Formats: sequence, structure tokens, C-alpha cells
Amino acid sequence: MNGVLGERVRDGDLTDAELRLLRTLPGPPPRAEIRTTNVWIIEWLFPDDQKTGKLLHDWMQERRPGWSAYSSCRSEADVIEAIERATVRARQSGMIPVLHIEAHGDEVGLGGPHTGGSAGLITWDELADPLQRLNLMTRCNLGVFVAACTGFAAIMTFTRGPRAPAAWLVGPDDTVTQADLLRGTKEFYRRWIDKVPRLSDIAASASLETEPVALEPESFALIAFESLAQCLIISMHPNHLYHHIDHIGRYIQGAGVIERTNADLSSISIAMFQQSWDKLFMIDLYPENRQRFGVDMSTVIKMVLEYYG
Repeated sequence: MNGVLGERVRDGDLTDAELRLLRTLPGPPPRAEIRTTNVWIIEWLFPDDQKTGKLLHDWMQERRPGWSAYSSCRSEADVIEAIERATVRARQSGMIPVLHIEAHGDEVGLGGPHTGGSAGLITWDELADPLQRLNLMTRCNLGVFVAACTGFAAIMTFTRGPRAPAAWLVGPDDTVTQADLLRGTKEFYRRWIDKVPRLSDIAASASLETEPVALEPESFALIAFESLAQCLIISMHPNHLYHHIDHIGRYIQGAGVIERTNADLSSISIAMFQQSWDKLFMIDLYPENRQRFGVDMSTVIKMVLEYYG
């Protein structure tokens, strides 16, 4: 478990003993594989902003012609349409892009110009469906780089399913200047052509250009598993059952109503948990994805139940 996930968990309601339990649960493989073919840059910035997406694209074109595609967006609709174009291209050609988004951002979502010159907003929740459709076309190989000032933690909202929005995610963990972020993204993609690229190494190298802000890489499977496991553990607290039952329900598609007692958790269909997880990471469509994202939900749930006796 890396530091970012650890901090998210400590912000919750787990005791020290429950944190230790969480860390022993058998989750998915910790590393996100890189299987991308190119970079799809979406720039949604105000007229007075430095056009960092275009600068990044031009820099790539000089070093690796044809590797990146660039879209300049003037409204929320333009952004969604640019993602949809990538989805069509992925379906037609087998493209597996890094979806690189240059915009302003915070915990609510991404910000940029709106038609007519006012400020626009795309919430993280509104981005979930377009990203899920694109990731589906890549067989759960999509990488997403959110080059916004803040808002990495808000990507947790993407865990609602039913499909994963990406295989891995990268974003700054705090406010960062445009100049530093541009240097960091250039270094990120310069390291992308390593003989054996590793996401953690690439992000660490890029973070040297954005210090003290870090470009945090994350396997989406780890984010989703952490969220699910934390909900499972908290659901065993009698005073938390009503509050967290809806969060657990996100992972049980069609399982029906869950009774609000500790004993009832053991009666929840483990098969439904497994089905929901497998659907999230497209193991139902592509069984080979189990090697990359697979989790044995039977073991996870039994370990949580045994802990509480």
C-alpha cells in the first residue's frame, strides 16, 4: 500500500487494528501494467492561460512524430466529444491511449471555459461514464493523466462502476504551477520510451520537476479494492451500518436489499461481490484480465467476518 492510499484510509473511521486487517487482505496485483500505444491530449484552458497541452504536443511531435493527438476545447461539450472521438478511434483501430487532460481542477471536478466566455465545470462524476466507455474499448488498459492543479483525491468518485474508468491514473497531489507541471509532464513522457517502462519510476522521475508537489501514480484496481475493503470493514460497526450500506451496494449489482445487521453481512452472496468486481475490471469479457486485476472475494469476505468473530 502506498502513502496516498494509506492517508485516505486514515481519514476514515478504522482503528489501528482494522488498518492492520485492511493491509492483510489479499487484493489485486500492486503494479499497473503499461500497455498504451499513444497519447491523446485534451486541452481545456482559458484564453489567457498558457497552452500547456499544445506545447506538450509540439514537444512530442519533434521527438516522436505521430505519437500524440491534440484537441483544443472551448466548452464542456468539446471535452466530452474529444473523449468520445478517442473511444471511436480505439474501437476502430485498437488504440490504447494515455488520455492526458490539461485543465483547471479541484475536488469537485475540472474547470475551463464555457461557451460565451464564462467559466465551465465538468464534475468528476460526469467524467465517469465517458471514461468507462473509452476504457471498455481498450479492454481495461486506459491510462489517465489529469494535468489539473489539484483534485487527484477526487478521482475516488470513479469507483462507482459498473466498469473501471481506467487501468491507472496519474495526477498532482497539490496545487502546482503551469510551468512546473509542463516540465513534469515532459519528463513523464520522455521516460515513457524506457526499454522496460514502470509507472512508479516514470512518475518519480517526473515528480523531481514538480517538487514539492508530487505526480502520484495509482493502479485503479488498488483504489477500488481499498474503497471496497474499507466499506466492508466499516459495515461491521453497528453505528455505521446505515451510513455505509449504500457504498457496499455499489459493488453488488442486482444483489437486492441488504439487511442492516452484522449477521446479515455473512449472508450476502459472495458470488455477487465476485461478479461485480469481475465486471468492474472486465474479467467477465476478457478472462485474461484476472491475472492483472483478479481478487478472490470469498477469501476477502471470510477474513473480515473471521476478524469480528
